[in-house]
Amino acid sequence: MSANTTYNIRINKRIKHEADTLYKNMGMTLSSAINLFLTQSVIQGRLPLSEVISEPVYVDTVLRDVTETRQAIDNGTAKVYETPDELFASWDDE
Repeated sequence: MSANTTYNIRINKRIKHEADTLYKNMGMTLSSAINLFLTQSVIQGRLPLSEVISEPVYVDTVLRDVTETRQAIDNGTAKVYETPDELFASWDDE
């Protein structure tokens, strides 16, 4: 069993709140998400998002998209899938 340690970081209050909400909706805590990110960094020996980010990410755009998605979920206009197979089948229907 490995020992845990504590590390304090400064995070923008709004970003922390939004990240808390985002990861909570994924069934994770912010701490577990940070641990996952750091673990993947060590395993890959690099920033684990470098392949995902092909162009600059603008925080305002991402936050707007997250907000719009959350609103669509809350007001019932978002399409929700129960399983990955259901999602993939919907792609075949398009």
